[in-house]
Amino acid sequence: MSRLQALVAALLLALALAGVSAAASAHQTVSKVTVTFTDSTIRATPMTPGSGATTFVVLNKGKKPHLLMVKGPGVKGAHTTKVSSGSTAKLTVTLRPGAYVLSDPIGLGEYNVLFLDVVKTATLTARGDANTVTPPTDAPPMCGIYP
Repeated sequence: MSRLQALVAALLLALALAGVSAAASAHQTVSKVTVTFTDSTIRATPMTPGSGATTFVVLNKGKKPHLLMVKGPGVKGAHTTKVSSGSTAKLTVTLRPGAYVLSDPIGLGEYNVLFLDVVKTATLTARGDANTVTPPTDAPPMCGIYP
């Protein structure tokens, strides 16, 4: 094997490994939900995120401090620190399909809540040169209860 052939083989191997690494990191994506607080409301976008690792980005547009608390299947009261006026915070949790409650017990009170309906994430499969996206077969119920 000549030096040039060895160099080309090493280059091809490095490119193949980089492609496998990029494919693996693309598979482990984290969803983002933006939660905005005012002194009287809580809003989230999107309202129906997919299941899996999710980062909540909390924006406080009110004058009072706020705190995001998340409760639902597999999540028992995960929360951010207090978010002062004009500040942001992040909270990453793993969401399962189902209904979640977003609340702010310190700024809005325990009864001013927002419901988030988490849907099962679509599965991407590939065979040969064809890719197929398999979405959930059933539409999620209104309150997010899955069998």
